[in-house]
Amino acid sequence: MKKLKKVERAINTDEVAEPNILAIQAFEAATKSKAWLDKLLNYLSINKHLIIKQLNLHIPEIKIIKSNATYLIWLDCKNICDDSSVLCNYIKEKTGLILTPGEVFKGNGKQFIRWNFACSKKLLKMAIKKFISAIKDFKSYNLKKEK
Repeated sequence: MKKLKKVERAINTDEVAEPNILAIQAFEAATKSKAWLDKLLNYLSINKHLIIKQLNLHIPEIKIIKSNATYLIWLDCKNICDDSSVLCNYIKEKTGLILTPGEVFKGNGKQFIRWNFACSKKLLKMAIKKFISAIKDFKSYNLKKEK
């Protein structure tokens, strides 16, 4: 009985007994598998195509890296700046969007941004608008600095 109390205390101290943010989705995936997964993959595909369409339309200088990733998209920003960390910080300061600079992943990632688009369509549309606006501001800010 004493050991059981210790285990219970340890679990509750570390909040392992509490469901985390993915608990509902994990439960659904485990119990509704195929239909739920197909619906999720379709939703993510629509989100991905929305980003691609909007960025190609409004910021053609940013190249989309083709991949089979389900909820991540890589953006080649070398035509905008040499350091995606600077760009990501600018975007965060101006819009609140948090994107991941590619150099975090080592290799030649310094000119790349990774974007996680696993969110609601409403949130994604708002993020895309903010991103496009921030990129346009960043480009004009850099032109002023160069003069």
